[in-house]
Amino acid sequence: FMLVAAIILPEFLFGSKKRGRRKGGSNSSVLSIDSPKQGGLGFENTAEAKSWETFLVTEPGGDLDATFGGEIRLSYNGEYPKTLRGVGKDSRVWFLSILEGMVYEPLLSLNIEKKRWEPQLATHWKISSDSLTYMYRIDPSARWSDGTEVTSEDVLETYKLLIDKGHEDPNVYTIWAELFNQPELVSKYIIKVTAKKKDWRSFNYFSGFYIYPAKYLKKVDGAGYLEKYQSQMMPGTGPFKLNPSMTRKGIELVMENRGDKWWSRGYKRNEGIANFKFIKFLFINDEIQLNERFMNGDFDLYTVNRASYWKTKFIASNYDQIDRGLIQRKKIYNKAPNGVGGIALNSLEEPFNDKRVREAFCYLWDIDKLIDKLFYDEYVRKNSYFPGSDYENPSNPKQTYNPEKAIKLLRDAGWIKKPGDKWITNELGQIFEITFRMEQSAERIYTPLQEDLEKIGIKLNFEIKLSAQSFELIMKRKFTAAPMGWTGSTFPNPEGMMHSKYQRQNETTNITGMGIKKLDQLIEKYNSEWDLKKRIPILQKIDLIATREFHYVLGWYAPYGARMLYWNKFGVPDKGISYTGGEYSAIWLWWYDKDNDTKLINAKSNPSYRFSPQNEVIDYWGVKN
Repeated sequence: FMLVAAIILPEFLFGSKKRGRRKGGSNSSVLSIDSPKQGGLGFENTAEAKSWETFLVTEPGGDLDATFGGEIRLSYNGEYPKTLRGVGKDSRVWFLSILEGMVYEPLLSLNIEKKRWEPQLATHWKISSDSLTYMYRIDPSARWSDGTEVTSEDVLETYKLLIDKGHEDPNVYTIWAELFNQPELVSKYIIKVTAKKKDWRSFNYFSGFYIYPAKYLKKVDGAGYLEKYQSQMMPGTGPFKLNPSMTRKGIELVMENRGDKWWSRGYKRNEGIANFKFIKFLFINDEIQLNERFMNGDFDLYTVNRASYWKTKFIASNYDQIDRGLIQRKKIYNKAPNGVGGIALNSLEEPFNDKRVREAFCYLWDIDKLIDKLFYDEYVRKNSYFPGSDYENPSNPKQTYNPEKAIKLLRDAGWIKKPGDKWITNELGQIFEITFRMEQSAERIYTPLQEDLEKIGIKLNFEIKLSAQSFELIMKRKFTAAPMGWTGSTFPNPEGMMHSKYQRQNETTNITGMGIKKLDQLIEKYNSEWDLKKRIPILQKIDLIATREFHYVLGWYAPYGARMLYWNKFGVPDKGISYTGGEYSAIWLWWYDKDNDTKLINAKSNPSYRFSPQNEVIDYWGVKN
């Protein structure tokens, strides 16, 4: 099951932060047009429809053995979200994208495995010959969870929210304002939008952003939305809704399946997906508690993030539950993209405003030793902004551990250790000292770095913060060097992270302050190239230039999609997870197996019972081989 959630968004219209109702309205006469020719029922049989694109999905989205009901309890290793909004400040959190995909739907769905667009809220779409104007015909059967129809007005009002500066996310309102003119209501079910420039991402963005209900958006402006939907969600068109009565703020968030009330539940594409009645997220921001509570059965699926735990702790010889199959171990390979990550360096502040210092720092982290000694060779090192993909440039500089080279670069930049001194200093006598903000559990990873830096005279001070606190400070660019990782994308978007227009803007992904004219030119060329094959070499050039600027001390990545433990009470499809997804694919593709659960309950009180052995590795797409 493929979800497209590229909420990167635009500017003008509602610049004021004054709270109020959204001004303007829709053309009621346009919204009354619902004849077949204008997108109403029977549109697919008209001569007009023949000039549109569509695709009839005849394959089930999930496993036909899947059954509906039951629940799955998932852990989230972090804090309860500050907001439940999908747009605006504080919303750039991975967990919120999970919730958004459960409650709301885009116009189209991108099936990355099949390399095609497929219907979601829209059944048909059309791209003009100049690639600038897009039209979408909304499915007349589509309904919000409050029972009202989905119309073109919902698309328009969602766009208006995205470009409203009142929601305080400049990455969002800037990009959407730059990409699109205001959408046009053609009829009740047909929406038209014209892009301001030829950019292949424009169609992706407009087809894939989540649509919100106009009925509620028209009551607030951007600032009002920021306040009203801080801890609640508007009605959606997706299969799930928030269950406020079961949710315990700060502890547990519960999503409830709408069952047959989901407007497209009976569609072929939705067979075998979204099978659980309840999805429960437990927020456990302590690794020891996380381990103990999983083994106690407080939640069902545990993503094992530590290689040492996977290789030496959670193994059959240590746990009877694993040995007898009550708990299953799975390592699942797929085509999940990887993003840039490691230690981000703030190039707008000393000492990392000097490229030589940044490069030197990149030669002082012994990643290979970490992978060997701490990670049991479960990972491979990154050497790109697009690691492991076709976009990675093989000529990128290798950030191998090389203290001698680092010392020379630092000396060239004016940082020298004087005889008898412990720390290197600059010409002003200032020592090279950095505050390094991280979670408590990361000390084991960064203590060796701290020790290696001390050997050459760099003082690294740890500041322990919760992940959400650290992320908030990083997005405000209040850091010198900090651990940071970004999710990858099948179709990368280097603009937000690298373009100079975001160099000094907070709350963007350009946290390191990248700003290079040649990169800007290549990004614009990349954005305007619709041919995927021609985009690959452009992105490789971008990768080479960016890595030569040394804005990240590159870390490592897992060459698989998920590594997990789960209590053996679920049905799991042959592929395990989706083509590019991770462990949360279980929300969509797994199902509750009542027979297995009964066996599991009995096995807990019968030490002699063993489940039949299963393969630990799932490599449905042949990635490993």
